[in-house]
Amino acid sequence: MNTNIATTQKQTVRLLQCGVSADTADMHWHGAIVPRGGSLTSMSEPSEEWDLWADPYSSMPEEMQAAKLMEDYYEIQPAWSLSALLGLLPFKIHSGKYEYWLDIAPMDYGRQWSIGYYCMEKPRVIKGLTHTDSLIECAVQEIEWLTSNGYKLN
Repeated sequence: MNTNIATTQKQTVRLLQCGVSADTADMHWHGAIVPRGGSLTSMSEPSEEWDLWADPYSSMPEEMQAAKLMEDYYEIQPAWSLSALLGLLPFKIHSGKYEYWLDIAPMDYGRQWSIGYYCMEKPRVIKGLTHTDSLIECAVQEIEWLTSNGYKLN
């Protein structure tokens, strides 16, 4: 099982594309472009170093959020912890006359996780089932499924 504590930069892009507000992120990635050879003039290919900070993205100064500090070569990206992602998921959704309840469970003898919405009135009917080795990735996929199917997040 994968045990990340926050979304990756790629997952962050996917969440923002779904319309998730960066203000809901409870952490942020702080990136710095590090020139090769120690100076910008000798830089053939820059590399990036990223640190995860536990400060909410919304607490960062606005100019840092907008990544406008190019003179210092910094970039700030929102990041979501598992608890922040789960807080975005509605406890239940409706489809037709049925209610579907959020379900999070281990699968494959504990090697994977699943998130979906099950219906108590229709056994074996699960909507939006996702499963991967990362619970954070499952939550990101579930948010993608919810938003693409017109459901509102918390």
